[in-house]
Amino acid sequence: MARPIPHTDLRHLPKQADKELKPKETQSFLDITIDGIKHTTSQNLLLGTITGWGAGVSIVRVGRIAAVGLGGSIILLHFAAEFGYINVNWDRVKETAGESQQWLDRVLRFIKKNNCFSVGFMGGFFFGVAST
Repeated sequence: MARPIPHTDLRHLPKQADKELKPKETQSFLDITIDGIKHTTSQNLLLGTITGWGAGVSIVRVGRIAAVGLGGSIILLHFAAEFGYINVNWDRVKETAGESQQWLDRVLRFIKKNNCFSVGFMGGFFFGVAST
């Protein structure tokens, strides 16, 4: 006589196997957030559009001030480096640039995993930029 099948929903078996491979204690905040977006297509599209619009509006409003501040600080840092007030540790800059590749891989994984959210975000972002 065969043993009974355990009370497990087989539709979600691949998702459970992924979670078993990586315990929650070792997951980063970004990984937990990516795993948390498990809605229907229309919800993802709507959520992406709303967050994209909000990001677009805030980028336009804050972007002008940030552009002036960032540009001015780059010019001041360049003059300070030319006059010898600061020294740039290029080895550390290269090391930090290597870490940015990991973030880019996470973002690309998120975009591939959540196509509807990403498309909605981009549409909402461009709409938010154009509306201000």
